[in-house]
Amino acid sequence: MSINLYLVLVFVHIVLFAYWLGGDLGVYISSKFIANRNLSLDERFRFMALLLACDMGPRTALILFIPVGLEMARIIGVFEVSGMIGGIVWLFCLAWLAVNWWMFFNAQHPMTNKLRDWDLKLRYVLIPVIAAIALYSMSAGGPVTSLWLQVKLLVFAAVISCGVYLRSEIKNWVGGFAMIRQGGAAADQGNTIIEQSLDRSRKVALFLWGGVALAAFLGKVKPF
Repeated sequence: MSINLYLVLVFVHIVLFAYWLGGDLGVYISSKFIANRNLSLDERFRFMALLLACDMGPRTALILFIPVGLEMARIIGVFEVSGMIGGIVWLFCLAWLAVNWWMFFNAQHPMTNKLRDWDLKLRYVLIPVIAAIALYSMSAGGPVTSLWLQVKLLVFAAVISCGVYLRSEIKNWVGGFAMIRQGGAAADQGNTIIEQSLDRSRKVALFLWGGVALAAFLGKVKPF
């Protein structure tokens, strides 16, 4: 019995969506305990560790969506790209994924901060590249030949942008916790910084969830 590669990729694509949305739900729930000033610092840091673990689901999904989605689009003929380029994208994304998981398990390693900067810069590059491919394809008719996929790429670029913004808010949490450790008035100010950052992050997270759901709708329903 032969296995249909496209159907296997569809299954993987669905699993990735589930882990993205489910992981983001865990991040969302954990974050409110991180901002709870009535909890001890140790408890709040435990929730921070839980948040970072849950976040590996969306991180993994985002990276694997690129080669999986590209291969699916190639198979059904809506993305005109060679198999060699597809293979290069697979190798690059698997290496990128391995780096992210290495950083997760080696958070205190001296190389981790440098790799985080590289990871962030890569996302900054991906956002305009993906958007440019979509916009160029809309005007020229290719290499992405279907409107639903062109729009999906724009949504995907917006989702990555949301993720980059949310990562910037985590820096405010780090600064806020440093002030909390000082105690006194600084601790109150630190808690306020974390609470305000969380409020902003939740609004962006809702937009991100909507973007992921819209991307899933476009890919499955193909409305245009």
